[in-house]
Amino acid sequence: MSVSLLKAIVLVLPLFIPDNRASIVLSNDYDSISLPVVPGSLPAIENPQNNETFSSVLGDLNIIGTMGLRQISWDGLLPNTAGKYSWCLNSTVDATTAINFIRKAQLSYKPIRVAITYANGSEYLNMLATIDKFTYYADNVHDFHYSIGLKEYRKITTEGSLTS
Repeated sequence: MSVSLLKAIVLVLPLFIPDNRASIVLSNDYDSISLPVVPGSLPAIENPQNNETFSSVLGDLNIIGTMGLRQISWDGLLPNTAGKYSWCLNSTVDATTAINFIRKAQLSYKPIRVAITYANGSEYLNMLATIDKFTYYADNVHDFHYSIGLKEYRKITTEGSLTS
């Protein structure tokens, strides 16, 4: 195969591959940020159910309970300078902006919305959440590595129902 034919295939190939990239957006009532780097594998969503096991004369019985609060966590990278790497999804958010947004959200005592969507518009996750854990550190090139843990937040409406 000639080099020019190989170059032509490499240039045309992206036109036939669907864009399945995902983005993670954190938002509150006033602002939002799109994280510049999304983990290679999307984070697992924990969907606990509050079942209870009772011992009886018939043996153990499992009573089906209500759904618990969903949880999600992941580790990520925040470049110290916006646009530092060409492979970043969002070249306008740097580490300081993202860390300040998350810290401000924690100090507001209000939930944030986490939305993980694919480029085609389909949703992986869209929920109100509290930030249960947020740790970060800088590496030797001044990029920041972080770990975040979020738990679903349910609003109680005036009618007594729950929404998220």
